[in-house]
Amino acid sequence: MIDRISIENFALIEALEIDFDCGLTVLSGETGAGKSIIIDALTLLTGGRASAELVRAGSEKSIIVGVFSLTPSKSQKIKEILGIDVDDQLIIEREIYSSGKSIAKVNNKIITIGLLKEITKDLVDIHGQHEHHSLLDPQKHLSFLDLYGGKRIGELLSRYNELYVKRRDILNRLSKLHSNNENRERQMDLLKFEIEEIENCNLTVGEDEELLNRRKVLINAEKLYNGVMNSYNHLYQGEENPSVVEVIGSIISDLEHLTKYDDNLSKFIPQLEGALFQIQDVSRELFNYGQDLELDPEALTSVEMRIDEINRLKRKYGPTIEDVLNYYQQRKLELEELVNSEELFKGLQGELKLVEKELLKIGQELSAKRKELALNLSTKISLELADMSMEKTKFEVYFKKNNDDEFYETGLDQVEFLISPNPGEPLKPLAKISSGGELSRIMLAMKNILAQIDQIETLVFDEVDTGIGGRTAQRVAEKLLNVSKGRQVLCVSHLPQICVMADNHYKIEKKEVAGRTISTIRKLDGQEKILEIARMISGAEITQGTINHAQEMLALAQGFKR
Repeated sequence: MIDRISIENFALIEALEIDFDCGLTVLSGETGAGKSIIIDALTLLTGGRASAELVRAGSEKSIIVGVFSLTPSKSQKIKEILGIDVDDQLIIEREIYSSGKSIAKVNNKIITIGLLKEITKDLVDIHGQHEHHSLLDPQKHLSFLDLYGGKRIGELLSRYNELYVKRRDILNRLSKLHSNNENRERQMDLLKFEIEEIENCNLTVGEDEELLNRRKVLINAEKLYNGVMNSYNHLYQGEENPSVVEVIGSIISDLEHLTKYDDNLSKFIPQLEGALFQIQDVSRELFNYGQDLELDPEALTSVEMRIDEINRLKRKYGPTIEDVLNYYQQRKLELEELVNSEELFKGLQGELKLVEKELLKIGQELSAKRKELALNLSTKISLELADMSMEKTKFEVYFKKNNDDEFYETGLDQVEFLISPNPGEPLKPLAKISSGGELSRIMLAMKNILAQIDQIETLVFDEVDTGIGGRTAQRVAEKLLNVSKGRQVLCVSHLPQICVMADNHYKIEKKEVAGRTISTIRKLDGQEKILEIARMISGAEITQGTINHAQEMLALAQGFKR
């Protein structure tokens, strides 16, 4: 849901901010006041095409910022697409320069327009101008139909998708095997060479670190020997001076003699004896360490050769011994596949036939359900359109012909919505319809049917009330209200029947300030709302009669909402 939009130096707008709420929000105002400019700004936030002509005259650039609140699922999806944490809030910014350049940012990170369209397609649905109309994309028509089918279609589609992915994996493996067969012998020779090279090295994990430590010891063996033996002599041997062992032994002997005069000295003797035993143990270990040290240059040469051999393999097959061994296991599997490729190829072909048989069965079942749904949906949309002065409009979900062995990710079907607005005219794709108002009403009809299922939280309608009035306007207003329950609906309107239903009403006005025209916006409450609806009723001078009529319409709308 969009929480706020900020617009600077955009067309007639110098600077404005709008806070949006849930429910039905109406934007009204005189013709030419700039109502559709707000929709154009929203369109840019969802990846719409930018133009230097949109930059306010005399300004270097336009800046449009939108703040969106996100559900956890949508936040996670955007995180997967962009690779950044967005938590529960998304800030989208578009900058359009007078030079024609434009920049898109999400949470202050510059992104492509393609990515912007991808992350906003499930956030906002804008209906009005052709180039922004989701109904004009036949790729989305099947998703509308499946959404209408609800759980029963979802379960079939899930089973179909599992088999579709399995089939794709088998085809990839078959393709790889086919490709490998063309240079099979050469590939096998290469694999055997690499496997044998790694095997001959007889690697063990951690060996490289042990070798590096051993090399350091061998390089410094003489220093280590002299130092260790010097320590041993000081502790145990005692050449020029008494050793530590001799000194402590002498101290123990003196204390034993002195205990004849004071028994309290006896408590120190066990501690000194313990220290003596420990020093004797350390002395022996130091001596053994010194005797075991290798002073052989050939041993150092052998270690360095082994280190070089391991480093050569790591440069070729992985940065660590673990990577080299993983590469080894992978190449062994590839060699095994090549050795058994003919048998494996036949096995995969047999598995592919079984998967495609089941895939075709599920696909045909899915297609049959969709065709049932299509008839039902067409009937309901026709009834909805009849409520909105399009009673002679024919609507049909057209299924394109498809070969049974032609599998798509979404099933066996490709569908397109066709329409004939006038009697006697053939059914044509929605893209051939020129009226933005008709398209908006078709989408309103569809959203009214799918109101409880559709996951898009913000809908924007421009031109939805074009060419209607009276009872039709009332029905359109009721449908807009119904669709807005539990979501956010923004609607540009010229009709009082729609405005009285609004939970939030904004008025766009055009003013002259310091010799320049600007568009401003303000939220209407109480008497201001009554006067704006009275203006829409009268079309000219506001009288007490039109004010009374406006109050009556608002009261009736409140009763309808309850």
